Amino acid sequence: MKRYLTTLLVCLMCIAASAQEQKPQRPRMTHEEYQTKQKEFITSHAELTEEESAAFFPLYFELQAKKHEANRRVWKQVRAVPSHERTEEECNKMIDAMADVKIECATLEKEYLTKFKAILPAKKLMRVQMAEERYQRELLRGMQHRGKRQQAPKP
Repeated sequence: MKRYLTTLLVCLMCIAASAQEQKPQRPRMTHEEYQTKQKEFITSHAELTEEESAAFFPLYFELQAKKHEANRRVWKQVRAVPSHERTEEECNKMIDAMADVKIECATLEKEYLTKFKAILPAKKLMRVQMAEERYQRELLRGMQHRGKRQQAPKP
């Protein structure tokens, strides 16, 4: 009888475990999807014309790619050494490298602002920057509210 109850209990536990809802894998947005949705959002919120959009976004995405590459370089260095194996000297070098990348990104932004001003009036450029910030905030908020699913905000 004891053996029968134990077998029954094990079977019930297996059924209960398999019946539990499996978490679906969260869909990931591709880089192209992200850029397309970002472009739509910014174009809409900054009220860019098709001509302005066509001239602006290639430069905008070029800047984003350069900043991404700079950050990727420094984080590759950081990840190369496991945190528990880092010496004080290595940590100091990494901190300096991260600060240098921030400066590099700020310099790139300043350089590209000059190019952007040749394409867009200052008022629209300001709207672009505000829309960019809003896009990022809404994207993060959407991830939090939709069970961490990556979905871009709607324009």
